[in-house]
Amino acid sequence: MKMTRLTIFLAVIFPLTVFTGQAALAQDTTGFSRQEIEYAKSNPDYFTIDPASIRLTLLETTEAPDMSYVKLHEANRPLDGILVTIDNIINIAEKIWKIVEANKPVVNIESKYATAYPEGITAAAQLNSWSKPKVFSYAFYAENVYGSVMINVKYKAAFAYNGNYKGKGKYLTAVAVIPTVVEVGWGYKFYMSAAVPDSTVTNVGTQADPVAAMQLKLNWKIATVLKESDGTSVYYVQGDGFYDEIASPWKVKEVKVEELNSAAPLLTPEKVF
Repeated sequence: MKMTRLTIFLAVIFPLTVFTGQAALAQDTTGFSRQEIEYAKSNPDYFTIDPASIRLTLLETTEAPDMSYVKLHEANRPLDGILVTIDNIINIAEKIWKIVEANKPVVNIESKYATAYPEGITAAAQLNSWSKPKVFSYAFYAENVYGSVMINVKYKAAFAYNGNYKGKGKYLTAVAVIPTVVEVGWGYKFYMSAAVPDSTVTNVGTQADPVAAMQLKLNWKIATVLKESDGTSVYYVQGDGFYDEIASPWKVKEVKVEELNSAAPLLTPEKVF
């Protein structure tokens, strides 16, 4: 049978464990109950994700009315005497942050976000002409070998764009991931975190009229008594509103372009790796 690239990739990152006799437990079972540990020995298939069941679906693309989906914690001080370097773009907010920890959204997740401002700027309010934020809603779904849904997670990737300084540049703020549904089966633990490496925060425009860009890396971990599995998606965001998923280990459901009513200039909304 011919194997697709997706099948081969998922077989590598989510290999099905072959058990002979009693299941071998993971070295570290911290956080799992005695009942989960004992059940895993007699029923390992319950704790094994079926790679073919894993799906990441782009549900819809919309606009938020404002940036209220995050709580901006920035020092909006006067810029008198402050040197603003418009072509040197930096992230003054979060660089690495947790989103879901042990099946629960982290506390105060609405205060976690990244920015791409010109050096010297300390608050979104110091820039002008922000466009309404774009919001991309996703669903992540996985079943075990028996066909039971073990992971059902929905989240939103959002960002505000087009901010300028004295009419120059297009910058980013409130680049965030917000979990909306976290449903995890008994015996499973789900973790999600985000990162914006400084090396990915760049100017893709000109020195005179910069366009900010960054890569938002979203990491997942699924853990059971028997094993852990990981995955990463990378979202590319620009200050002019361009957005694209440039890497993912998951099969993304095809979505018609006409359904993405706020996505322009979004290109290739579906990705299959």
